[in-house]
Amino acid sequence: MEIREKWEIKGYLLIYMLVLFVVLTISYLVQIRSEQRHEEENVDMVYQMLGELRQGISYEQVAADMLKGTDNPDAVRQGLSVLEEYGYDGDYVSVFTGRTKEYARKLAVFYLALYLLLFLLYYSILQLMKKSREREFQQIGEILERFYNGQYEYLTEAFGEGTKNRIYMQLNSLGQKIILNEQRIELEKEDTKAMITDLSHQLKTPVASIKMCFQLLEDENLKTEEKKEFLERLGEQVVSLEGLLGALVNISRMEAGMIEIHKERNNIFDTVVQAVNQVYMKAEEKGIEIAIESEEEDNQKLFLPHDVKWTREAIVNVLDNAVKYSPANSQIRIKLIKQLYFLQIEIRDEGIGIKKDEVNRIFQRFYRGKHEVVRQAEGSGVGLYLTRKILEEQGGNIVVVISRGKKEPKGSTFSIMLPLQ
Repeated sequence: MEIREKWEIKGYLLIYMLVLFVVLTISYLVQIRSEQRHEEENVDMVYQMLGELRQGISYEQVAADMLKGTDNPDAVRQGLSVLEEYGYDGDYVSVFTGRTKEYARKLAVFYLALYLLLFLLYYSILQLMKKSREREFQQIGEILERFYNGQYEYLTEAFGEGTKNRIYMQLNSLGQKIILNEQRIELEKEDTKAMITDLSHQLKTPVASIKMCFQLLEDENLKTEEKKEFLERLGEQVVSLEGLLGALVNISRMEAGMIEIHKERNNIFDTVVQAVNQVYMKAEEKGIEIAIESEEEDNQKLFLPHDVKWTREAIVNVLDNAVKYSPANSQIRIKLIKQLYFLQIEIRDEGIGIKKDEVNRIFQRFYRGKHEVVRQAEGSGVGLYLTRKILEEQGGNIVVVISRGKKEPKGSTFSIMLPLQ
């Protein structure tokens, strides 16, 4: 690379020297020729003056013609013939004075000095540009060395225009992107660790229960009623484990992009009804009433783009929690509210509520509340997380609004937002 740069500099310098030499040489020859023509005009003036005197023109008139630059070809020829009588052969060179030759010599020296000066000036500029480029490459090399050593927080002093500043800006952007990628990778590592920890914790309870039931069922002295009870518990734990694994599969498929959301214009009221039907039996067992309300009758005929299957799944997850953590003989109200750009599906229960410090955590993967009822109830802590992911994939969202009693939170309100277009 360095050899190539040297040859490029020498090439540019050689071209510059040749072009400069040709230009100065042409300029020199033009000036010499101009001087020669000036001398020739002076000689012709002598011919004309002598010829006019021979023609009997007065000295005053001859002087006036010379000053006015009046041409008199006949007088020029007559003056030349007079001089030839005295041995002059009409050769202009013979009348060139030493002053003219001295002028040509000095002019040659001047152009040679100018040539050398311009050459040195251009060469100095090339050297300065070379040193400036070397400094820039050195700075870029230092930045890349810092990148190699893991120091990515590089900021230039000032950004302007030009190739150099564009390179610096790109290096700065590269450093910032590397920092963000490292932070993202670190967060992903922490998330992976947390996921493994949470997953092992979630699997520990049903697996331990299944193991214990099998050990107890191996007891030959176990009564028939006891065996039946343990078999029922075993079945419950298998169902719980199956639900957990199903939720984990859905999450992994969603995050890996294997689950594709296909939005089509469908009746959202029908989708809500389908979700209610899936949790109806659980609500019926606890005497919980689920009521669907609508501020406008047209909302029951509202069509908006959404994936029916996965939107229903998202709503079911919210309703399932509402039924699970609400007391018997309570009520769950679902209200459809049409806003300017989105539809709000409000789900309000009369359950245990959510504490303020848990509001921003309930949509995290594997998170389960601190309330004793939550700890005792079966659950994987992935339902609301999956709901949020499904809605975000469709351009929607979900938030929770806490309804407080006098001392403790009482009841929760979840608002699901789906865009109308």
